[in-house]
Amino acid sequence: MPAVVIAKPDDEIVDLIDRVRSSADPDVGLVVPGSSRALQTPLNVRLLAQFSNQSGRRTSIVTEDPRLQQLARASGLPVYGSVPAFERGIELAGPRVGVSGAGRGVTAGAGGIAAAAVLEPPPAPPPAPPPLSPPAHAPATSRLEPRRVITQLPPAGRPPRGLDRRRFLYIAAAAIAVIGILLFMALAPSAKVTITIAATPLSVSSTIQGTTNPAAATAADHVLTGVVSGSGSSQFTATPTGTTTLPAVAAKVTLTFSTDATSDISFTLDPNQPTQTAVQTSDQSVTFVPARKTVICMGPDNPPPPSSDCGTHPYNATAHYVNVTAGANGNVDAGTLTFWSGDPCPGVACQPTPNTTISVTNGSGASGGTDPKQVTAASATDVANWTSQVTTVEAQLSSQMQTELVAHAAGKPIAKDPAGNGEAIAFVVTPQPFPPAVGAQFAAAQITVKGTAEAAIYDVAAVHNDVIADLDKLVKPGDVLAKGSLTTPPCAVTQANVNGTVILACSATAFSQPQVNLNTLKAQLTGRNPSKAQAIVDGSVAKVQGVTVSEWPFKLFYLPLRASQIDIVENFVAPATKSP
Repeated sequence: MPAVVIAKPDDEIVDLIDRVRSSADPDVGLVVPGSSRALQTPLNVRLLAQFSNQSGRRTSIVTEDPRLQQLARASGLPVYGSVPAFERGIELAGPRVGVSGAGRGVTAGAGGIAAAAVLEPPPAPPPAPPPLSPPAHAPATSRLEPRRVITQLPPAGRPPRGLDRRRFLYIAAAAIAVIGILLFMALAPSAKVTITIAATPLSVSSTIQGTTNPAAATAADHVLTGVVSGSGSSQFTATPTGTTTLPAVAAKVTLTFSTDATSDISFTLDPNQPTQTAVQTSDQSVTFVPARKTVICMGPDNPPPPSSDCGTHPYNATAHYVNVTAGANGNVDAGTLTFWSGDPCPGVACQPTPNTTISVTNGSGASGGTDPKQVTAASATDVANWTSQVTTVEAQLSSQMQTELVAHAAGKPIAKDPAGNGEAIAFVVTPQPFPPAVGAQFAAAQITVKGTAEAAIYDVAAVHNDVIADLDKLVKPGDVLAKGSLTTPPCAVTQANVNGTVILACSATAFSQPQVNLNTLKAQLTGRNPSKAQAIVDGSVAKVQGVTVSEWPFKLFYLPLRASQIDIVENFVAPATKSP
């Protein structure tokens, strides 16, 4: 059957060619509105005609535009004034240059394009023949007999071509309608059969244990768990705005003692007796005293000989000294602390021989002495801002790491108990200590906040299977767990640890029923009267409490002819208890 293709006003020539190419029928009527710009040039019309000839298609132009009719006819394309004219095969003989007269009203065609069943006006009747002159031999008369004109009629029994085509279309449409009704009656209806069954109620309360040990996870009411981790870090610069003055610091030094005694001697250096233990530079400008109480035990050699008269004290010939005056002037060079004005060991205790000499010196220079100076320090505002900034960074990293944990879990939930265990996030801030104390010396530094996260995860499907297994243990022999009757509220995590140890409390309810072959039951119901459904179901299913049938799109006197169009829904109720 010829196809009608409708062009849009904004189509280009390539769009029109694509529309003609996509037509399933090679006989195409291209309906072109007067506002179309695609065929306003002779070149585009010739391109369409060339494509039609090369592709073996018969493309006709359906339009009321006189100019486009002329261009199409010049390119060899058939021209029709309207869609009805195209369908009836009434081709225009010449361009339509005006629409007037009765019977040429405009009607709306497919796609909103106005089209009229336009016919070419019939040719004008031939002029009347001139009056005949009487033959020469005819007698002259005053009036001639009127001439009779015989018009030849078309042979009877041959209907016009358009009538044949319309009759065929009417028959085809009626056949399609009948077939469509039959197909609809056979394929379209669907039905839902709801069966209410008295079944045995079941319920369980299971404790499911999760472990990362694959061997232990195979035990009953055990599932395999996992541990996921994440990390993140962020930095910011802490610049102090406060200042503080550092006090002067005394220099420190280690002094070494020696003696010319022929045997071991010992004496005590007490910081509380500076007059006896102080050591000075040769010009006595810098004085050092013992930093703490120290016992010197030495002999004539250094180190002392194996035997000693020092009693319980170990051999020792050195002591730590500190400058009595804080400041950088105490940083003296090595070998400058040699003047010892006091007597560290009065009496005969450390003088086994007369005229014993005890010498002292510093083998290395004194160090650490500093003068007072002003340095940058952390103000109260600085410490508050830094603390807030660390808190903000930790919150951002927490969110980032929790997202990472969820991604690594790959759909498995994180096990977190009511106390929050099962997920752990920790942070380390460097350098330490940070934040510093208010007023403490602090230089600008790059602060790094690093976080780590761990969480235990479990498999919901594995937990669900364990609960179903517990329910299956309650099903009586010969019965099955009723499909669609299972109710499993979400399990509660009662205990969890980031090492993967998880304990879940789960519950479930269901019904136990004799096994029913739903496919066989559907086959028994196909094509049967809905009023027979109750009896059919009763004969195949035990403990039926009720059967209801609903049909779509409307109620028929039979159930669908195909089993796939019947949906069986089972509702389960507890058996009614008998009153005593």
